[in-house]
Amino acid sequence: MMRDSTIRILFILLLGIDSLAAAEEVPRQPHIVVMVADDLGWADMPWHGSLATAPTLTDLADTGIILEQHYVHPICTPTRAALMTGKYPSRLGLNHGTINPGEPYGLGVEEKTLANYMKDLGYSTHQVGKWHLGYCSWALTPTQRGFDSSYGFYNGHETYFSKLAPDGSFDFRFDTLGEDGDTASEVVWTANQTYSLYLYADRAKQVIEEHDQSKPFFLYFAMQTVHTPNEVPEKYKDMYDGITEDDDRKTLLAMVSAMDDTAKVVISALKDSGMWENTVFVFLSDNGGPLGAGHGQVNYPLRGGKYSYWEGGIRSVSFLHSPLLAGGQVNHELIHVTDWLPTLTHLAACGVEESHCSGPQLGDIDGVNQWQAIVGAAPSNRTEFLVNIDQVVGNAALRMGPWKLYRGEHGKEEDWEPPPKFEFEAEELNAHFKQLALEKEKYPSDDDYVVISDDGRTRKAIKTELYNVIDDPSETKELSGEYPDIVRTMLERIEYYDSRAVMPRNLPRDPSSDPSLFGGVWTPWLESC
Repeated sequence: MMRDSTIRILFILLLGIDSLAAAEEVPRQPHIVVMVADDLGWADMPWHGSLATAPTLTDLADTGIILEQHYVHPICTPTRAALMTGKYPSRLGLNHGTINPGEPYGLGVEEKTLANYMKDLGYSTHQVGKWHLGYCSWALTPTQRGFDSSYGFYNGHETYFSKLAPDGSFDFRFDTLGEDGDTASEVVWTANQTYSLYLYADRAKQVIEEHDQSKPFFLYFAMQTVHTPNEVPEKYKDMYDGITEDDDRKTLLAMVSAMDDTAKVVISALKDSGMWENTVFVFLSDNGGPLGAGHGQVNYPLRGGKYSYWEGGIRSVSFLHSPLLAGGQVNHELIHVTDWLPTLTHLAACGVEESHCSGPQLGDIDGVNQWQAIVGAAPSNRTEFLVNIDQVVGNAALRMGPWKLYRGEHGKEEDWEPPPKFEFEAEELNAHFKQLALEKEKYPSDDDYVVISDDGRTRKAIKTELYNVIDDPSETKELSGEYPDIVRTMLERIEYYDSRAVMPRNLPRDPSSDPSLFGGVWTPWLESC
């Protein structure tokens, strides 16, 4: 009897040890790919009505999770800064405009980036494409911000074939992080005259094929497409020979198809390497499509575009796809670009299925972990986000619940560009905004200014506008006069965010940055900045 009891006790103890080991088993870390399109309009992809041929991205979106309430900032640098830090650009001093060539500032070296966190969690980290977060010193370049390698350009835009920045200087590099912590940088002159997306696709394929699969993999693929200049190989334009009404739109659609082929190379490489089944793939645009001549983007039915706080400037095309998840979902939870850092670092630390793991300590950031909201297991972890505060221009905007409040001048009231008739039916909205423009021209008075006064006295207040963007995503009906209490509450929240803001870092171009001093190439030129 004693022998039987002893055996039973040993069995129970062994069972307990096995259970403890299972409980302490490290979750499987997924590979993570974040692909950011540049200046992609809300209606430039097929799932929003576009005529673009983009089978790879469309299939990933349709069988993934389309994020219909995903928000970014209205221009490049602020969105990229928010993505990399999980903080609003107004707290980083990157909330006014973008970093232009030769300007001696960037994302502060004190900020820890998404790549830094991934590196801490054991990931191999690679950046391909556009940087646009500063390069006045090497300390601001990608391989000093957490990436093992970087392949692409430092500035905000350049030609697709010749790799020339707006001033005509060359800007294309391959940077790697040495064992000593220094950056080894090679100017890739051979990139000249090869379409940039072909080069990016080849580099992404290379880092995937060479990846040590004993480690998890993080790729930040910051597309150049579909930013100007409107350059694309003729074979893509030939796909749209039937479009004769709008050459800008035809070229834009061709650029979307080129982008889709690039995504196909990345996905195929992940599949061929056996990595795809354990990959989380995120796609987003850095802002809405720009309006006006020379741009083929369409944000229909959203009002406004790049540079503006209107929905067309900040509501971003986005989806998440993973073979680890059930797909075919359209998600309407409120997600902000700052949320990706806490969400992706949670995945990196805890795995896809772990909901109770706390993940890494991230400090005082503005983003929140949205994994449960994205997969449909819970509502969004946020009810509001700061669109922006710009102390230089003197404006701000906030989203709270269904409401969006503008404080101060933020663009033309009639900001609306009719979409191509051969693609979209928009007669009612076209008529509305045409009438609005006519009325504004006829009555350019202070009638739009709302008076908010606690003491009952009449005085002119800062201009405010209020819209319900759930019921009215085209922002056709201004409601501040009907809901003064909501306006007051939202203005108080803007004041709170204003108290946390820092002044913009913007500085004028430094003459010592002149590329002619560096062989005609944009190159970090300061010891520190």
